[in-house]
Amino acid sequence: MNTFKTFSVFFIIFFILASSTHAHFFFSNPPFRGDDEDTMTQPPCGGSNVVNTTAITPFPVTEGQVTTDFEDGNGVLVISYAPTSNDTFVPVSGNVTVNVPVGIGPKQYVTPVDLSKAGAKSGDQGVLQAFYTDGVNTTWYQCADIKVVDAKKNGASSIVGTTEVSFFTTILISFLMALLN
Repeated sequence: MNTFKTFSVFFIIFFILASSTHAHFFFSNPPFRGDDEDTMTQPPCGGSNVVNTTAITPFPVTEGQVTTDFEDGNGVLVISYAPTSNDTFVPVSGNVTVNVPVGIGPKQYVTPVDLSKAGAKSGDQGVLQAFYTDGVNTTWYQCADIKVVDAKKNGASSIVGTTEVSFFTTILISFLMALLN
């Protein structure tokens, strides 16, 4: 086995392992602010309470979808919206039952979101909050920064997040490079 093929194999294994080291749950679409497992229990945004100006994502007023990935957990997920992290969050989704036994994940949950329930309108900028609780001793928070757009405009909120697309593109290119040598 030549050096390039060896490097390619280790490169692929590294990205597979790195992709599975997220915290217990995170937004995969729209992009999240941060996923520090040590601060995920801190409201309102899991310790990531500052707007991520480089990741403000267009999101439709109605017919939106949020994709969250869970490594493990048995509980309830609710998506809420507020104009800023300091405002009161208003639920914009139904309750989503999460059931991912330890060692089985990751598992994606696609949740329908209707920002009009919170009075959001096209042109607003705001924060989506994912709130998860098992009802006993675990509560996690995540936030994503959004720009509200008209329903289903600009290709907003596709089911496959940018994290997955970039990961699989990297794997595909590495695989092709290894085959060509």
